[in-house]
Amino acid sequence: MARARSPLLALAAAAAVAALGGCGTGDDQDQARATVQRFGAALTRGDGRAACSLLSEDLVQEVEQQEGKPCADAIGGMQVRPGPVSRIQVFITNAKADLAGGRSAFLDRAADGWRLSALACQPQGGKPADQPFDCEVQT
Repeated sequence: MARARSPLLALAAAAAVAALGGCGTGDDQDQARATVQRFGAALTRGDGRAACSLLSEDLVQEVEQQEGKPCADAIGGMQVRPGPVSRIQVFITNAKADLAGGRSAFLDRAADGWRLSALACQPQGGKPADQPFDCEVQT
């Protein structure tokens, strides 16, 4: 499976994380955390449909393109593993969720709530603000 990489996007996201330092409200943080937790719970119970409902439309399309099958059938077989959320940072319309084990996920605010836009992300070495993230799947 090919890994999705967008150094410019990931670098921009990392720079936003460093520059803004977390300016979201507690309610935004709670909602973003809940989205990540619901995604992890759906993966754990093997409910691909529920997991994919928490992804951005663009990420659903990316998963389907990468895997060559519907998102609900593909998401469970990807190298995306749920884990406890250790930190949420919200930056107006974007958020970053740090998971136990060192991986992160990125979220975008949609009209109907927070949606995951990048999964299983790790910094490429060095400080995250200085290096892009490599994500298993991202838009």
